Amino acid sequence: MKSLIVALAIVLAVAFMTLAERKLMGSIQRRLGPNHVGFLGLLQPFADGIKLILKETVLPLEANHWLFVLAPFLSFYLALLNWLVIPLAKGVVLMDMDLSILLILAISSLGVYAIIYTGWSANSKYTLLGSLRSTAQMVSYEIAMSLLVLTVVYMGATLNLTELAYLNSGTVLLWSLWPMAMIGFVAALAETNRAPFDLPEAESELVAGFMTEHSAISFTFLFLGEYANIITISTVLNLMFLGFYNPLVIYLFIWIRATLPRLRFDQLLRLGWQYLLPFLIGFLMIQPSTLFVLDLF
Repeated sequence: MKSLIVALAIVLAVAFMTLAERKLMGSIQRRLGPNHVGFLGLLQPFADGIKLILKETVLPLEANHWLFVLAPFLSFYLALLNWLVIPLAKGVVLMDMDLSILLILAISSLGVYAIIYTGWSANSKYTLLGSLRSTAQMVSYEIAMSLLVLTVVYMGATLNLTELAYLNSGTVLLWSLWPMAMIGFVAALAETNRAPFDLPEAESELVAGFMTEHSAISFTFLFLGEYANIITISTVLNLMFLGFYNPLVIYLFIWIRATLPRLRFDQLLRLGWQYLLPFLIGFLMIQPSTLFVLDLF
């Protein structure tokens, strides 16, 4: 029952996040945004959801129909699975595990398979190229994100996300890692395929990337999975670096989408492999000696 309530809460959070995104982007671009459905447009996400569900589900003739239908659901399911170990409030968590951070990293890495299956099963050049781009992007930045998490875990000496959040909110021990939060945010943008790293969905090149052939309920699950991942990774970054929940991170996701242009694919991979990865490896090598010199072990 608790899991069902959390799942419904995430769906509602996604609905109102899309509304906030459209409102904020409208404000940044000097237009109104949604304002007709319900009071001030508050019912617009629900109208869009009903419209999508009632649309016809079109299955491409040469597609692998089982994977075509199940892969979008897998994407959303994996996004929800992380919330088993993420603390919902102080002392409130569905499953308090000592290895919760490790579990989150493992589940996040499985998200690549959902995107591969989504793109490959449609038997379309656009979806396949979009899924290959997304896979290369997610694998590249998954390594950087894992090393970043390792630096925080090393400083906090725990793999329990709840304990790490309490430690971070009550001591100056992890304040030195705040600059690393910027690297974590860049990696999070790439992990979730958001602007300026939204290359898997580049409209001018790939129509809609790995989601091109999907419609109705399958597109709805892909959409829910994408935004649920944004909420999940924003929450994890908040707990690791701030020790509390702050909606500012989600606002930054929206603000960057409205203001920054898209990078080229080679620039994206160069940033991950030539800059972020060597920096994080170097920081991870220097960190133990620094702690030893400062007698912080």
